[in-house]
Amino acid sequence: MTRKTVLLDFDDTLVNFNDAEEFAFYALAENYQLTLNEQDLITFKEINQAHWEAFQNERLTKEEVLSKRFEAYFALHKMNVNGAHADQVFRDALANAPLSYFEHTLTTLRQLSKVHDLYIVTNGVLETQEKRIAKSLFKDYFKGVFVSEQTGFQKPMPEFFDYVFNTIGHEKRKNSIIIGDSLTSDILGGKNAAIATCWFNPRQNTNNTQIHADYTIQSFDELLTII
Repeated sequence: MTRKTVLLDFDDTLVNFNDAEEFAFYALAENYQLTLNEQDLITFKEINQAHWEAFQNERLTKEEVLSKRFEAYFALHKMNVNGAHADQVFRDALANAPLSYFEHTLTTLRQLSKVHDLYIVTNGVLETQEKRIAKSLFKDYFKGVFVSEQTGFQKPMPEFFDYVFNTIGHEKRKNSIIIGDSLTSDILGGKNAAIATCWFNPRQNTNNTQIHADYTIQSFDELLTII
């Protein structure tokens, strides 16, 4: 079945978020005059992920996530920081971080854009994501961008996808697929929206959840055989 409408997550799907996050983390550390290492980065990632998952599950507001993740991290270093300020420093660095791409991403998007309608669907802060997408090498391949802050809802909430299809046309839902790296955000969101799902898993992570995608790929060019 041809999937005419393709929804693609941004971070760790279209771009390698690990590199950008590392860049922003060490910029943040420098701002607070801390000398940190790779283990510190791993710890921050765990705290950050836990806070965003709480947001997805509606246990925290977006504003709480943005500040509390830094308050929780710096507390490990016996530091009491202004979480909102730390967030601004981090997101400014994230917006300025160089973008890196997974293998085959750009060539695959170019091919897909010739016959499919491509849209970016991403959680995050609108200003930051818009800046990062604007400097991407693939921005012209997409017909639209949907950021959770803009929609008022976040993946995996069905309301996020209702907003998308209210905008691009409800008739597109039946021939749509979402591709993303997050089982709890992208894949569960696709299932909540009753559209096909594809888990992008280039790092060959183990699925320890009860969430199962319709397709799983490890290389971006595998999309060409699926949709």
